Amino acid sequence: MDKGENFKIPYVDNVFYKLDQTARVAELMARNCYKMYQDTDKPILDLDEFKILSHIMDDPNLSQSDIGKLVYKGKAHVGKILNELEKKNYIERELTTRNNIIIKHTVITEQGKEIYFYTDEKFKEINQNIKKMFAEEELKTLKFLLDKLKTAMLNNNKISF
Repeated sequence: MDKGENFKIPYVDNVFYKLDQTARVAELMARNCYKMYQDTDKPILDLDEFKILSHIMDDPNLSQSDIGKLVYKGKAHVGKILNELEKKNYIERELTTRNNIIIKHTVITEQGKEIYFYTDEKFKEINQNIKKMFAEEELKTLKFLLDKLKTAMLNNNKISF
């Protein structure tokens, strides 16, 4: 294919469009999972709460700004979600300092860990269908390529959160 043919590809056949559509479907699937469990005896975390707790589980030293960058939400929006998590007794926030700046350090409570792992199990159940469609090696390759693409885009473009 010569260089001129690249311009004949419609946007809907572009890799970025396909990624966007796939991400939207995945998010809708996760939000629908939440709806299935929100009125049951044992509810699950909503998607934004789950994402935030996942990042805190991965790195408990994250600031509110750090979390916002990781979940692509503004600091105020993340603060609102953290306040809700604190009201539900899923997290506790303590003041600490980093580089002479006072930050709130987030600690996940035992109740928070319990609902996090329960939610994680429910999301794994809906992901089983995806795992049936792809070999384990294909999923590893897909994750690797998506991380590579994200890193390249962040490094080659002026993207700020």
